[in-house]
Amino acid sequence: MKHILTILLTFTFSLASSQIYTSRTIEVHDGKMNEFIKMAGKKTKMFNNNGEGPAYSTFEILSGANSGKIFRVQIASPEQMDGELATKDELQYWEKNVVPLIKDNDSSRTIMWVRSAETSFVPEIATDNDLRQVLFYNYKTSHEQDFWRFRQRQAKAWAAMESPSDSAMNVMVCQSGCNGNVVAIFFSYENYQGQNEVESEGLPKMVEKYNELFGEESYEQDSSKVNESLVQGGRTRIHMRLIREATTD
Repeated sequence: MKHILTILLTFTFSLASSQIYTSRTIEVHDGKMNEFIKMAGKKTKMFNNNGEGPAYSTFEILSGANSGKIFRVQIASPEQMDGELATKDELQYWEKNVVPLIKDNDSSRTIMWVRSAETSFVPEIATDNDLRQVLFYNYKTSHEQDFWRFRQRQAKAWAAMESPSDSAMNVMVCQSGCNGNVVAIFFSYENYQGQNEVESEGLPKMVEKYNELFGEESYEQDSSKVNESLVQGGRTRIHMRLIREATTD
């Protein structure tokens, strides 16, 4: 259970573990968010804290087209996905206490993800943060090599720094439910001030290390190729906040 908690709070997912992360974007009825969090949280604590079945992580979307909606993630092994993901009592509780609070739970917004371990970076001492900045990319298949070269090199640069940021960077690859080659990169921060510090102080140092490792001006050249690799409108940035009350302990 302690391992699951680490997974949920930092998105430190391991591709080698073959875990599957199924996300849903849920719209709650106006004025019912607090009740939704209470009821979904009670369900999570009652049925998803024993370490035997899937775990859940719940976020509130703070910006973008889905601002004010819920982003709920189920974390399960392939074996769990092949079996019963929920008990009868669990399903009945959700239907009775949570579903009436939901305005829209369109299945077209259900997506399955896996983590790219080699392009992610988690510091040895990861801060237990609630704020997430999420960057969504949609790249052209013809430019796949350019996109992933930059992501691999950036992860290596962060890891090679003497004093890397305490912000985790986890790269999630869409396996089902997306239109095109969709990648979501989750950055964790203590708060907005913490994000500003990482971007104003840590990012320039990472760029310096990147160029040191891979050649002068390589960061600028590689990032330019990434820009060219994206489809039109293939870059989106949003923020989310972890809702601990409705997240597996």
